[in-house]
Amino acid sequence: MIIWDTLQFERLWPAALAALAAVALAVAWFRRSRHVFANLVLITGTRRHRGLADRLIPVSGISLLLLLTWVMMDPSVVHEEEVEQRARDFVILVDTSRSMRHDTRVHRDATELHYARRTGAFLEAVDDPEAIPFVARFELARESLFRFLAMRNADDRVALLYFNDEVFPVSALMRDIGFVTEQLGTMDDYVNWGTNIAEAVQSGLGLLERYPGDNRRTMILLTDAETRFTEDLEAQFARVANADISFYLLWITADEPDLATDDARSFLNLASSTGSVYTIRDPDAANLTDALADISLNDGYRYQEVRRSQVDLAKPVRQAVRWSLFAWLLAVALVGHPVTHRALFTGQTP
Repeated sequence: MIIWDTLQFERLWPAALAALAAVALAVAWFRRSRHVFANLVLITGTRRHRGLADRLIPVSGISLLLLLTWVMMDPSVVHEEEVEQRARDFVILVDTSRSMRHDTRVHRDATELHYARRTGAFLEAVDDPEAIPFVARFELARESLFRFLAMRNADDRVALLYFNDEVFPVSALMRDIGFVTEQLGTMDDYVNWGTNIAEAVQSGLGLLERYPGDNRRTMILLTDAETRFTEDLEAQFARVANADISFYLLWITADEPDLATDDARSFLNLASSTGSVYTIRDPDAANLTDALADISLNDGYRYQEVRRSQVDLAKPVRQAVRWSLFAWLLAVALVGHPVTHRALFTGQTP
């Protein structure tokens, strides 16, 4: 839909120049003829075609000059349309603090794992990581994320960031979901130190700003929230709310309820006021995956979006005016030739 109220011109001097030319020509005409319609021979002396055909060349010339003036003014309007968007942007923040090493009750030999556990730079050196009987929290997290990524559409963009005391962006916001999936296998190398959630959220927001787009945006934070770094969280979560970003927290609770810190509870309240919170009690092979699947359903792909674009009104006629003006100048040259102009205006044969 064209919104004509938004009509604007890049430059106005062509219209002003055309108006001055019209005034000058009118004054010259009346001064020469002394009174209006003195030279009626321009009408009565033309050939017998009658009507517009007798004055086709001057009328078409004036029309081309008006179109040329329009083109030079570079007019534009806003075009507004509703589109059905089917792609989303996901920024996934994964807690890789030392507490994410804690074992769960899930037996390794009873669970299908897509990634073999590695000792990594920060994990304890063991002769055979696969001999560890239980699956750690971070392993369950990445297996669930593997299934979540497998559900993405081809046009989705996903960014993956690990964080502990620092933030490690392991993939930018991209459509290459296969590359993001490969980066899950490197998670072992980052599991250590503390939990700086404020810096992680800040980095996620900064990444979204560096990769603009029209897709709806979602931030997923997966953490056990055993943190002392809560002093900047309120400001960062306010930015999330103001940026119109869907926010989801997957909170892996402490093994015992009384081990949850006051900071963790404060963080949980803050997250609840910003978005949706999924509490993962006693993580197993299904509950994290089910929570991410539920997020996929909540952040559906069929949504209407109003898009606005600037439409150049001169573009459709610019090429036509160029060739029409050339044809008109050629016709004027032929009409003005001594062999042809007498026959045109007197009806005589050359």
